[in-house]
Amino acid sequence: MATATAPVDDRELDVTVKPKTPKRKEEAHMTANGDSTPSPHDDEAAPKPVTNPTPAPEPAAMELPATPPPAPPARPEPPDPFDPAALRLGADYSEGLGVRKVITTVPNRKPNKSEWFQVRPGDAWRLQTAVLELEKGVERSTYLVAPSLWADLSGEITPALLLTCVNRANDLFIWRIKPPGADGRSNTWTDSALQIAKAAETTWCRMVSDTTNGIYTHYVPTAELPDPKWPDLSFNEIIKLGFRGRMIDSLDHPILRELRGGA
Repeated sequence: MATATAPVDDRELDVTVKPKTPKRKEEAHMTANGDSTPSPHDDEAAPKPVTNPTPAPEPAAMELPATPPPAPPARPEPPDPFDPAALRLGADYSEGLGVRKVITTVPNRKPNKSEWFQVRPGDAWRLQTAVLELEKGVERSTYLVAPSLWADLSGEITPALLLTCVNRANDLFIWRIKPPGADGRSNTWTDSALQIAKAAETTWCRMVSDTTNGIYTHYVPTAELPDPKWPDLSFNEIIKLGFRGRMIDSLDHPILRELRGGA
């Protein structure tokens, strides 16, 4: 603060001069009607309120197109009642009809060239014995001979191997093969028949005569065939049915009397 001294009536008068405080630019200016208006710098000086920015909305999840419902399954075509495959009887048709085949006789024959057959394996289903064969024209009959007569009929009987066989129609039959004699001698027909019989124990076979080469040839199926269905008969019953009425058990048998020219 400065002090000035001035002569007034020969007396000193202390005048204290206070410096003017400059008005802040920020003070409000008075308007003519006494209102105050904010200084143009008030906006710059006054702190601006801090506001949280409005968060941007999250992008909506992309909606996948709805999966179309599965197509309804196609309706199967109704079976054709006239389809031959559905009407055809199989080899085991008797089972499907609820009946059982009754076997009253068993033929004695060799397999024919047009049929598939199998041989039942095992010694329990075969017999090597002596038989008597008679031929009347094209008809051939085979008779069993009791062992007690073998010595008396040694010149008329022949050894035979009897095999149990069945074809694809489940028809049972007995196949007679002439085995090699006591001297071991055989022939090509017998050898080839025995080979086919061995093969037929495990697979279906067809046997055809090859007269040019004097042998039997055989065929096997290229497609798989079902296993054979053997009838519920014992081998004893099969022999009885196969030789019923054709068993020679005495020298007075009508067949022997006819061979000897008797009445």
